[in-house]
Amino acid sequence: MSASELGLAALIFLSVSVLLFVAVQGTRATLGRQRTVFTQETRRSLADMFIFADPAVLWRLNVAALFLVPLLVYLLVPSVPIVVVAALLVAIAPRYVLLYLKKRRFLRLHDQLPDTLLMMASALRGGANLGQTLEGLAKDMSPPMNQELSLVVREQRLGVPFEEAVSHLAERVRSQDFDLVVSALRINREVGGNLADTLQRLGETVRRRLMMEQKIRALTSQGKLQGIVMTALPVLIILALLRIEPAATGALFDTYRGWAVLAIAIVLEILGYWGIRKIVSIEV
Repeated sequence: MSASELGLAALIFLSVSVLLFVAVQGTRATLGRQRTVFTQETRRSLADMFIFADPAVLWRLNVAALFLVPLLVYLLVPSVPIVVVAALLVAIAPRYVLLYLKKRRFLRLHDQLPDTLLMMASALRGGANLGQTLEGLAKDMSPPMNQELSLVVREQRLGVPFEEAVSHLAERVRSQDFDLVVSALRINREVGGNLADTLQRLGETVRRRLMMEQKIRALTSQGKLQGIVMTALPVLIILALLRIEPAATGALFDTYRGWAVLAIAIVLEILGYWGIRKIVSIEV
């Protein structure tokens, strides 16, 4: 091998080494930033839901799933578009799982709020003060309401003013109904008044509003189910055609034109499902 060929080989080796080094460093930096954002957001969300889990462990599990799930999908269905879709689903799954848990806890808190207000009104009429009432409800109620009330009671024991403690409750829940309750408690604390009657009226108002929301959810559940069925139907048809006519349908997964068609179909599916969800979502 001549000196020029050796020099060219050395130059190619050096260039490839530099590119690999830059790629590895860039990947490590990106993963480091993503890990920081993931752990901070997850820790805050889990703390608000009183779920005690280590965000670092969840991050490692997510990264492992991000590599293993696409590999398993490729072994089962050797198609690049399906592997890419699987990787994207694994990447966004933690965020949607947290949103689902938050929504479920939020709905549970709202379902418990009318009974909590009526029990507070009864306790106040029975002669208990507000602090004793909150302590009793924190022991007697079921999660997640007892968790929020226990935190309010604990903050007061640590010296946090009552107004700040209930304001922290409203910040954690972020609901108009809880804002009304907190405002009523703070106003009563400042100017006085018959708090039991106020809480009873609020409880009855919230109960009527919840009944209306439940009725709307029941009426729109059929539309939501139709959106799920219409979104899943093309996927089921493609799977059926893969079994019936694998040679004709395989072009969708083996050619660039097929990949383009699948990409357009996925975008239209997402837009269609989003449109149906917006139609059946009614704010009360």
